[in-house]
Amino acid sequence: MPGKKGHRGWGHIRQLSNKSRRFQASYIGPDFVRHYAPRTFTARMDAEAWLTAERRLIERDEWMPPKARTALRRATSIPLGEYAQTWIAQRTLKPRTRAGYSDSLRLYIAPTLGKVPMRNLTGEAVRAWWASLGSDHPSRNAGAYALLRAICMTAVADGLLGSNPCQIARASTPARKRQPVILDVAEIAALADAIEPARLKTLILLAAWCGVRWGEVSELRRKDIGPGCETLTVARGVTHRDGECIIATPKSGKGRVVVVPPHIREDIKHHLDTAVPEDQETLLFWPAQRGCHIHHGVFHGHFQAALRKIGRSGVRVHDLRHFSGTQTARVGNLVETMDRLGHSTVRASLLYQQAVSGRDAQIAEALSELAANGGKPAPSV
Repeated sequence: MPGKKGHRGWGHIRQLSNKSRRFQASYIGPDFVRHYAPRTFTARMDAEAWLTAERRLIERDEWMPPKARTALRRATSIPLGEYAQTWIAQRTLKPRTRAGYSDSLRLYIAPTLGKVPMRNLTGEAVRAWWASLGSDHPSRNAGAYALLRAICMTAVADGLLGSNPCQIARASTPARKRQPVILDVAEIAALADAIEPARLKTLILLAAWCGVRWGEVSELRRKDIGPGCETLTVARGVTHRDGECIIATPKSGKGRVVVVPPHIREDIKHHLDTAVPEDQETLLFWPAQRGCHIHHGVFHGHFQAALRKIGRSGVRVHDLRHFSGTQTARVGNLVETMDRLGHSTVRASLLYQQAVSGRDAQIAEALSELAANGGKPAPSV
């Protein structure tokens, strides 16, 4: 009769006493809490079917509370684009990184995958998206893939995905389209002497021998040079985007103190004495015209002119940092190279370590020995 509980082998069904006369189903779950169906039913057989389905979930050890399951279903129906926007908004990011992520999402991920519900984001969908990016812009594609993979990692932690669908090998680490051109020690000295105006000589020396990035060296101030020019504090980096000057921590997210090689300390001292006012906040390399910092394009012109004077070409400003990395790897171990260059991961420093290890030459010699011995290894002594 209306309002009376329906007793059965497992679970309960009762017909409501209101005008609807609909059936309500409930049961005591494995958590010893009573759980109700998310809706009532017009027919008793539908309530029975719901209870049967719940019992099967329990028996297969796939059960979770109905309310939690409903919430998860709603969450997994969120489109990737919406979830990704929230992901970016909730991260503590530098302005340039945030803008880069937003651009990558808007331009390269959202047009294809933005409307795909999270629950439908499969490995096949990711592979099809990756193929649609083409191969003309490997660095851009790698950045977009790395962003999507990071978003999906969070989605897995949130329970929206069972596993990360981004499983394309080496997609986030493309091969270099251009190998760095690394000058030798004598060429670095000649380049520093050749650049004009002469006050830029110290910039060349700091970039080459202390491994500072462009955004770091252009933000260096008098206060960052230690007593006797023995140390250099790299605590900030500057970027310019859409006409805005942004000064923040270096790329690694933290500052570092670099010991200046003794052979360039006198050059730094001369630069401080002749080209930098006494104010501790004064930039070491001020802009030639209007602007907050020395402009990369302006410096690039002076840099290329100096390269022509010494008979070299094809060298970029960032290649000075590569010079520093290889020279540091010759005398320091992996951790020391990472600390000096401000690397947050071992990958970049490992490249320098491998470049100067000399093992490739040893292997080549060993192969020649094999050839000379008819394919047999040389006898051990």
